[in-house]
Amino acid sequence: MPDTLTSAPQYHEVSLVPALLKIQQRYGYLEREALEQLSEEAEVPLQRIQAVASFFPHFRLTEPTKVVLHVCRDMACHMAGSAEIIENLGKLNGKQITVLGTSCLGRCDRAPAACVALEGVEHELYYLGRTADELRTVIEACAADAPPKTNLDADWTGLPANSKVNPYAGGLPDYAAVRKALDLRDASLTAAARVLAQKYWWNPRQLDIFRRAAILQMRVDFALEREMAEAVRCWQTESDWAKGPELGGWSEALLKEITDADLRGMGGAGIPAVQKWRDVRDAVRNARLRGQDDRAFIVVNGDESEPGTFKDRELLLRTPHLIVEGVILAGLITEATEGFIYIRHEYAEQIEACREEIHRAEQLGFCGENAFVLDRPFRVSVFVSPGGYICGEQSALIEAMSDRRGEPRNMPPKLESNGLLDLPTLVSNVETFAWTPYICINGGKNYAAEGVNGWNGRRIFSVSGDVKRPGVYETPMGLTVRELIYGEAYCQGIAGDRAFKGFAPSGPSGGFLPAVLKAPAGLPRDHVNNKAWQALAQRRGFDPAAMTLDILDLELELNLFRSLSPTQALGAGLVVYAEGRDMVDQAVNALEFFRNESCGKCVPCRLGSQKFASLGANLLGGKIAEKRWVEELLPLTKEMGKAIELTSICGLGRSVPVPLRTVGTYFEEDVAKHFNATPATKGQK
Repeated sequence: MPDTLTSAPQYHEVSLVPALLKIQQRYGYLEREALEQLSEEAEVPLQRIQAVASFFPHFRLTEPTKVVLHVCRDMACHMAGSAEIIENLGKLNGKQITVLGTSCLGRCDRAPAACVALEGVEHELYYLGRTADELRTVIEACAADAPPKTNLDADWTGLPANSKVNPYAGGLPDYAAVRKALDLRDASLTAAARVLAQKYWWNPRQLDIFRRAAILQMRVDFALEREMAEAVRCWQTESDWAKGPELGGWSEALLKEITDADLRGMGGAGIPAVQKWRDVRDAVRNARLRGQDDRAFIVVNGDESEPGTFKDRELLLRTPHLIVEGVILAGLITEATEGFIYIRHEYAEQIEACREEIHRAEQLGFCGENAFVLDRPFRVSVFVSPGGYICGEQSALIEAMSDRRGEPRNMPPKLESNGLLDLPTLVSNVETFAWTPYICINGGKNYAAEGVNGWNGRRIFSVSGDVKRPGVYETPMGLTVRELIYGEAYCQGIAGDRAFKGFAPSGPSGGFLPAVLKAPAGLPRDHVNNKAWQALAQRRGFDPAAMTLDILDLELELNLFRSLSPTQALGAGLVVYAEGRDMVDQAVNALEFFRNESCGKCVPCRLGSQKFASLGANLLGGKIAEKRWVEELLPLTKEMGKAIELTSICGLGRSVPVPLRTVGTYFEEDVAKHFNATPATKGQK
């Protein structure tokens, strides 16, 4: 590594996607001459711009009509009759009006969700929980240049007042967690100065240069003597004389708090959060030891597009300071050089809230080009996603930020070592970052103690569908499904006081679970000897030799679901179904979502999602006889599903078989209702 470096880090300048968003905002679509001008100015071939623009659903390649109404067609909105609304209002399509179905808009708690795109207006206008007639009135008013008042997220019920995720509730967020991290860093530098004064007899001036060079990551505008550069490198990499938590390993104290908290990634995988933080920090250290580019990035994955999931929407809007502080904390611990909050374009209020908080943090000196409290530059910005469910997959998200089509990468290598610009990148969910200030301020063990029934911590769930009070709820980890659905502090029961039929534990990705799991189809093999089963039976007070499990007795904790749930999935979005719902219809809706949102990069997912959607549609349409389903198609779905799961690049493909498989296994009565009584003819598809 050279002894003299630039005075500031070279930031990752994202250009193509933001430029396309500006063009669309100005013209209402991607006007050809504007694209040619962008190609010339950015020195990017027009065909590459076209490849990126054609991938993302938000970009319009042709001039739209004056009014474009998008109606969500997924899960909770489908349950609320969105398919009928789209069919009904589709009759208005003409020169001025277009009505389209669209994928989840993130407002499942106010289904059906719809939005209007108007010429010259930057963000869509949202109209939630409206009937077809009400939406017709909205369309007509918009066509007459008098759009009605929209539904704002800020006016809706947010996180409950007793939520603990915000340690600053009732006060002004002062970035106390970042201050704690800075105290640890500065204490380690003071300790390092004492060692250097004794080891090398350095004078106060040399020690001051060491401190400045260390904090600025050796990006200084003056020459460093080799001895000085080597001392800084030892502190940066916790090597030689700088080993130990009081010196170069100062960040271990904060990582230990995250470890004690047992904080998990809240995006669905449930990997211990500390693993990514430590991997990125160590990748930066290794780059320094090898004399390579030691930049790194922190990225918040706010591309919340899973149907039934909308909890990040509330965190980004109500507590943006927690996300910004989480990014800065991660930047300090990993020694990253820049942070991004990646937010889906449908969340206009959330984008503005985060930008305002970033500006406030810059004024306070906690981030920006002149982060005087940090004593080094650390820029944080919002990246607006141009849409696409696939961009919730972290490597696809990084591709979008890299001015490429948002298609998942084949891995390894991991993003923690080879992410944005092929440099170490920490990508985590909004909620994961949001909990880190609480943990660093109050301690990891304090957070862990917030769980119930022997589980650790707290979590935020989105609940929609057939419940009396859909919304976002912060719960202790280990709360039962029963208490979340029926508890007075939560959803308060099933709408219309109907019987509970089942629920989707992770949007469409986790399939559908019935009210009762039975052996051997639903419960694990030899379940009575399963330690998780035995512990649950003791806590819940049922017979450990039982052959059935009331799903409402399951506790909301990922490890328990992985042990006892047939789909092993527990996400952030729970969709509840009451008796009377046709689960075949719900499964086909989920299959169509996967078909619509498959990026098409890998053949198994591209073709498999279409095959599953077609098969489901034929079943729903009464085109399949029972004998053919049982003897031919059901075994085929299992074989085809296994092939897709084994060969798809990302989680979308692996989720494709789950909706039909779970409905076929656990809701046989619903499947039987759709069998064709006429025997299938030879060659029937």
